[in-house]
Amino acid sequence: MPNQASTVDPSWDRFVNLYVEFLEMLSHESERGSVIIAAAIMDEGLEQLLKAKLIPSSEKNDELFNGAYAPLENFSAKIDLAYRMKLITLKRRSSLHLIRKLRNDFAHSHIYIHFESHKMHSRVHELFKLNESLLNMFWDLVKKKYNHSITEIAGDYVSKHGFDYLVKVMGLKSTFEILSSLIAASLYAFYEENEPLIGKDEGNFSS
Repeated sequence: MPNQASTVDPSWDRFVNLYVEFLEMLSHESERGSVIIAAAIMDEGLEQLLKAKLIPSSEKNDELFNGAYAPLENFSAKIDLAYRMKLITLKRRSSLHLIRKLRNDFAHSHIYIHFESHKMHSRVHELFKLNESLLNMFWDLVKKKYNHSITEIAGDYVSKHGFDYLVKVMGLKSTFEILSSLIAASLYAFYEENEPLIGKDEGNFSS
């Protein structure tokens, strides 16, 4: 019997494979490490997305992204420019800024921060609300097109029970990692397309 995944558009196939790769990577990290690495993955993904749409630099080190005065050196600037260029939607922009804030919480705090705090719970809940349609779209995709071993990674409890049940079953850290892996995979899998996945699940760029 042929592999069902072979009938899926290569970009979608890459999207699912990247999701699995990123989720596996983050799951082995500490809480702090998971958040910081997730943000770094997305930062790099945004840079690739932007470079794919910009005229290549004539310099060895791209002056827009590298150097003390590079306007796109930081994560925040990349997020906002990608949105202004209509490469990501408003929801995805909000999601990336939320992950950036989570990274700053873990990277710069002088006290121990953990996911079970009220602040972390609220921020991951907001991330879930912003990306629930992407999560459900992903689940529908793998359920219909891919083998069962991949679908076990997501589970269909999301569309049936929502955020609270997902956290109860997976824990808040794993919930963050599932959402982050989906967002990161969408950045990397489709950055060479004229219309990347980011936005296909959300409609227009102002909602």
